[in-house]
Amino acid sequence: MGESLSPVEVAREAQKHQEHSKAHGQPAGHWRIVQIAEAILLAAVTVFAAWSGFAAAAYGTESRVAFAESSTADTDADAKAIEANEVQNFDESAFFAWLQARSLGDPTAMSFAEQRFEPNLETAFQAWLGTNPETNLEAPPTPFDMAEYKRPLLAESEVLTVQADTYYSDGVFAGNLSDQYIRLTVLLAGVLFLVGIGSTFTMVSLRYGLIGLG
Repeated sequence: MGESLSPVEVAREAQKHQEHSKAHGQPAGHWRIVQIAEAILLAAVTVFAAWSGFAAAAYGTESRVAFAESSTADTDADAKAIEANEVQNFDESAFFAWLQARSLGDPTAMSFAEQRFEPNLETAFQAWLGTNPETNLEAPPTPFDMAEYKRPLLAESEVLTVQADTYYSDGVFAGNLSDQYIRLTVLLAGVLFLVGIGSTFTMVSLRYGLIGLG
């Protein structure tokens, strides 16, 4: 490492700097203004660049989390929909077994089939019988067409699907914000570069110009 300058040497360098400024028709006061402006600009841009980089990372993380939650909700929605279809398939199998037994006039088989009804189907089945389907032409064709027949698993699946779509939209929005902050960070890095190289020039007007660009 080089040795540090003594106070006398520092004074000599400052004197040389002032003489150089005068030789080029550049008052020392102008250099002071340029240095202050560069310092302020560098400080401000550094803070904004750090904040922009942090925001880009934060929104990037938020986007990834939202996409992960969307995927999880979508998977759960599919699982609920499959389970709902399995339950309805079982209910339909039990009901059509009862319907076949009735067409054959077999009360024992009808009773056996009805014992297999799930509570949800049993409620809808009794309401369906109350419409007198054998004589009422306006009666629903099956208990599955009754309002009493509920499909809670399918309803849960639909709710999860909506949640998945919401999470996905949030992920896209956060991702776009992250991209914008990344572009801003790159722009601020360019400003830092311009101000940085500007400090190497001795022409005040050129340094003012670079500060203006920044």
